[in-house]
Amino acid sequence: MSTREFLRHNRWQKIVSLLLAMLIWFTVKQGLERGGGFPVVPDANTRTFDHLPIRVLTATANPGPVHLNPSEVTVVLRGRPDVLSRLRPQDVEVYVNLADPAPTNTLRRIVRVNAVGCQVGSVSPEEVLIERPSPSDNQTPASP
Repeated sequence: MSTREFLRHNRWQKIVSLLLAMLIWFTVKQGLERGGGFPVVPDANTRTFDHLPIRVLTATANPGPVHLNPSEVTVVLRGRPDVLSRLRPQDVEVYVNLADPAPTNTLRRIVRVNAVGCQVGSVSPEEVLIERPSPSDNQTPASP
């Protein structure tokens, strides 16, 4: 069978199959992006981690001190009981991304959480206040 015959034979079935495959691919991709990559487990257990410190991710071109308010969050994770029982606070990655430059010295950023094998149920608070001290804050006043 030549390529031309192959393409013409059962043309509508091939087109419908291709469209269905694309629809399934987009649905799965969208679900992974929204759900953090793990399927929703209806009877999943939860585990709460209190007072997790927040790491600050910054660009190398924008170093300098920053102050977080608050500097710790409470995270509720959902997942299978065996995975949650093995999870340690060090395994839960909590961070804010400051790699994007900000036009002001004070801003709010969303707290991001990564935990392998679990879904994030909630983060409290969801946002933190980022304060970058201005250079004048670091200078000591000159004595007369």
